[in-house]
Amino acid sequence: MANEAIAFFAAVIAVATVAYVVFTLRLWEATEKTAQAAGKSAQAATEAALAAKKSADMAAALHRPFIGLLRVTLKTGWGTDLWVIALAMKNYGTLPAMNAAAMIEFFTGNTRLTQITEPAAVQIFPSDEIESIVRLSMPTHRVQIQQGIEKLRIEVRIPYQAEDGRQFEYFAEVSYTQEGSFAIQKSETRAR
Repeated sequence: MANEAIAFFAAVIAVATVAYVVFTLRLWEATEKTAQAAGKSAQAATEAALAAKKSADMAAALHRPFIGLLRVTLKTGWGTDLWVIALAMKNYGTLPAMNAAAMIEFFTGNTRLTQITEPAAVQIFPSDEIESIVRLSMPTHRVQIQQGIEKLRIEVRIPYQAEDGRQFEYFAEVSYTQEGSFAIQKSETRAR
């Protein structure tokens, strides 16, 4: 009976050892899966944090003044050598544009006719527009421009800044069309 008891307990110990080994292997597999899931979760959290930072940076970049040229019109002067031209500028941004100035150059081909500079003293609030009136005297070019022999080109630069000191510059190139109007050919805004 003693041998039977020893055999029984040896069998119980053998079964318990096998069960312990199986349990340990399954625990190791579960731990491995948990570690992989934690790694994936950490990677996803890092990607989410980067996306949130990028979104916050984009929101901050868009939360600023954004000056643009709305339209250019010939007020008076058709048929005369002195044209009065109105340039309407608008703040499309969410913050006021401070110390806005205007530098306007008129060209026929590569020849500069004149340059007009307005001082940096204008503040343009969001959704507001202002109009800058300029006078262009062109006794030797008007007829050729109106007949399409020469092309009138206007380059407009508007430096301005946000309340926090960030500085920007809007640039637009405008051309006179044969229909007696002006067309904005290209425009861009850059940080300075």
